[in-house]
Amino acid sequence: MFSTDSSPITVYNIRNELESDLRSLSAASLLAKIDLAEHGDTRELFAIYRDLIAADNQVQMEFENRKRAVLGDTATIIPVDKTVPADIEAKERCWALLDSAPWTRATSWLLNVALYPVAVAEKVYEPSETGYQLKDVIPVPYQLLDYSSGSLRIFDTDENGTPLQSSHEPDSDRYIVHRVNNLPIPDQWGGPMRSILFWILLRTMSRQWWADLLERYGNPFLKGKYSDEKGKNVLERAFRLAQKLGGIVIHKNTEVEICQAAAADSSGSHAQFIDLCSKEISKLIAGQTLSSNAEPTGIGAGATPLQGEVRDDIRKADCKALATTLRDQLLKQFCRINGLSGRPPIICFGSDSSAEVRSVIQTVQALGAAGFEPDDDAVASISERIGYGIRRKTISQDSPFPLSVRPLSADSIPPSPASASGRLSAAFADVNAAIEEIIKSSISREDCLSKLQEFLSARNLDDEALILSEAMDSYAERALLGKIQ
Repeated sequence: MFSTDSSPITVYNIRNELESDLRSLSAASLLAKIDLAEHGDTRELFAIYRDLIAADNQVQMEFENRKRAVLGDTATIIPVDKTVPADIEAKERCWALLDSAPWTRATSWLLNVALYPVAVAEKVYEPSETGYQLKDVIPVPYQLLDYSSGSLRIFDTDENGTPLQSSHEPDSDRYIVHRVNNLPIPDQWGGPMRSILFWILLRTMSRQWWADLLERYGNPFLKGKYSDEKGKNVLERAFRLAQKLGGIVIHKNTEVEICQAAAADSSGSHAQFIDLCSKEISKLIAGQTLSSNAEPTGIGAGATPLQGEVRDDIRKADCKALATTLRDQLLKQFCRINGLSGRPPIICFGSDSSAEVRSVIQTVQALGAAGFEPDDDAVASISERIGYGIRRKTISQDSPFPLSVRPLSADSIPPSPASASGRLSAAFADVNAAIEEIIKSSISREDCLSKLQEFLSARNLDDEALILSEAMDSYAERALLGKIQ
């Protein structure tokens, strides 16, 4: 049941976060934490997720890019049916949510499902003059998620934000629960990020291994040659003094060389290994590697548009899943508790790619040229793909250019030009008779021209000109309709 209490349930003190375990993390300890999570205790595994995202620049960059692809798009809402006043009213009331801070926090937090198995946020309402308004959307920390019973529950906390042993189910009237992972994998198994845990671990640990290599073999060292035991002792003493003095004094028959470790092969292999780890991380999070690793793709660069299409597919899937969750778990409840009879509006995040939008517009134009047009149901679908609401163009009946605004279809055939021709003949019948009488009664050429000029200057020909214009338009429209059909 919906609660009128405007105080949040989620109270969490950041001091209760588990400490970072990256310094002592190993493959064995990581496997132990994964096994613990599979049995329902996900806190240590999610703490590793937190630490790795904070410590690894590749993961953090790709994760933020994945979220920004959705957050950077303009969100809009359109009514389910523009002809139903109740749906329009629901859209107008829900529009204020899109410009609110709670909406921004909600969308940003729920997009964490790009790596995590689930994202949970608490909805808090407060009374307003028109009913109820959204006061806040509070993210539920991952340390409060409890899977010990086999399903998602949330740990209770005391007034200081300390987790208790008890837990409760996430009520749909109180919480938003967002999932996008369609794989047959339970939440407690770790979600998408589990598949790249070891790539991140190897990438992080290899930096320490490389530092150890440079510390041991990166500095130049002395190499001495001797011919007898006495020379060996002299070189050993000289080497020990060289560390303090910065130089060495030896006999002219004793040889000393300064050698440099051949670290070129080692550094090359290390760079290749880091690059491999980065690519595997980018493949999972962003669906491609070109956005984070600039590298040649060969003649024709055929892989570049393909990887761009994969990235667009991921963005559109994230937008669609987020829009569905917010509509079902936020807008629907908002309309219900405010007594709105209309259906919750449709949420649109951004649009298709520029090439896809052009393809849709060209398709609609081709349909129009063939004598067809999208129906009212298709307008909502086109609006969702373009990224903002559209409607049919209003046709002006008073336009001086009827051919540019009047739709031609089989149901709206232009009037026959025969009627206009008959009206034109009748209008000019009196004119012809008057001209004929002037010619017969004239006594000279100059007298006839003078009488005709006086007659025509005194006569108003606006009606005849209007009839002639209509006849020309009718002929032109019928000719264009015949080409289309």
